[in-house]
This record gives sequence, structure tokens and C-alpha cells, in this order.
Amino acid sequence: MKLGFRQFFLHTFSLLTLIPSMSSFALTEKSVTLKVAQEKNDQADSNKLTENDKIDKSLKKVLDAKVLKVCSDAGFLPFEMKTQTGEWTGFDIDMMKHFSKSLKVELKMIQISFDGIIPALISGKCDLIAAGMTVTPEREKIVAFSDSTFINGLSIALKNTEDNKSAYKSLEDLDKDDNNIAVKTGYTSDIYLSKTLKKARILRFDQDSDLVLAVTQGRAKAFVTDTTYVNLMDKDKQNKFIILPTKIVSDSFSIAAKKSSKELIGSFNEFLKTWKESGGYARAEKFYFQDQLWRSQVLGVK
Repeated sequence: MKLGFRQFFLHTFSLLTLIPSMSSFALTEKSVTLKVAQEKNDQADSNKLTENDKIDKSLKKVLDAKVLKVCSDAGFLPFEMKTQTGEWTGFDIDMMKHFSKSLKVELKMIQISFDGIIPALISGKCDLIAAGMTVTPEREKIVAFSDSTFINGLSIALKNTEDNKSAYKSLEDLDKDDNNIAVKTGYTSDIYLSKTLKKARILRFDQDSDLVLAVTQGRAKAFVTDTTYVNLMDKDKQNKFIILPTKIVSDSFSIAAKKSSKELIGSFNEFLKTWKESGGYARAEKFYFQDQLWRSQVLGVK
């Protein structure tokens, strides 16, 4: 189709007026593209920072500070104890001393009641927990556990009387409305009995020694705690207790750390393996569980 001069002029003018608009659109589109690319780069940088922040520095932190802080609760014989002069001792303490020595750092023990020991770890008061802690599904959701440091179980102890001997043979026999059973607050026995008992009342205490006292004073019919401790108390009390023959459960003790402290737990696992291979574990086990040479320092008796 042929265009007259006027029509041609108007058509050409309209095209020329569109050029700036098209150019502006192109620039805008380019700007948007650059902005999106920049945002992607910024996000990538942000992700890198986030990943760096997630790098496990738990072992480096201990090595740099030259101090390993360990939360524990003295009074759980023979794992965590204090001598009559106030010095820390025990199977777990000995293990931590050797671990800190392998790292060439100082060991700092921190006294925390057992029911508050995991919150203390999470809040940063310590690097590890060494407190005869049993590995449970509930705790595994909150903390990271090392390889097993000791295999133990729960036992039931009652006052040694003829009536108790004839009436009680199992935990089921103790589950009666008029019976109180003493446990340590937050401990494995507390968790287990809270799920198991239907009628008996649970009395909770802060220290294992309080469990013994509750039974000897008649406030509780029985106490339930770790087999190792029950056997030690039975020896100290010269067979004043009946220990029911069947362990309630077998459990595994481990060292605990924050979920993020994988390097520190890994380092401890390597140490534990070496300590066992070198005979150190067996020597500590003999000292604390068989020879019991700590008794005079802790209990003032042989």
C-alpha cells in the first residue's frame, strides 16, 4: 500500500516517538535482570555465611581456651564423688582427667544438680556432661551422646525385714496404693517408673544418699537406682537391705554434648577407644568397682 507524504510523515514520526519508550523498556528489563542476579548472588553469599556459621568449632573452642568444662553431679558413687576435702574423684572424673590430658588442656569440673544438667549444657555453662547419664530416646532429641562408657542397670532395694522378704519379689509386688518408692529426680529410674507404676507413689530426691535415708527412716518402701550404687550401699549398710534379684532394665552410660559438638564427641570417642586399648579403662574399673580404694577418701571408711 502506497502512503501519501502526510501519511508517511505521521507514520515515521510515530515510530520515532516509540524509540525512547522501547529503549526505556529494554533498560528496565536489563535492570530487573541485573537486580535478580544480584539478589541471587547476595543469597549465595548469605548461604555461605550461614554455612560458615554452622561449622563445628566445639573442639577448637576447647583447645583455644585450653580448658575443658564438664558438668557433673557429685554424690553418684563411684562415678562422680567428692573427697572429704572437697576434691572431685570417681570413675567418670578419672576418665575426664585422662581425656583433658590427651587434649593438653585443663579440666574444670562444674557442680550442677542432675535435673538441671542438660539445660546447663545447652546454655553453654559446660562443654560436656559426665554424670552417669543413661542414653534414652528423649535425651537423644536434645543432646549428642558418645560411645558407651559403662553398661549398668537399675535395681530395687528394700529394708531387710522378714515381712519384706516374703511380700516383695518384683516391681509389680511393690506397685500398691500404700507404697512409696524413692528415686533420683530426672534419673532413669524416675523416667522408667513414671511410665510403669500404676498405684505406688514416686518420691523424688536430689541425691542417692537421700534415697537410702528415705527407706531407712520408713518414708519409702523401696528405692530404685543404678545397680552399682545399690550394691555399694548394701555393703556399707552391712546387708541392711534386700536387693531384688532381677534388674529392672539394663542401660548404657555415655558422655553428653550439644548436638552441634560433633568434633568434640568424636575426639572423645577416639580417646575412649585408645584408653581401653592401653588398659587405662580396666585399671580405673578395678580401682573404683573392685578394690574401691577411694572409700577412705570419700566415705572415711575402708
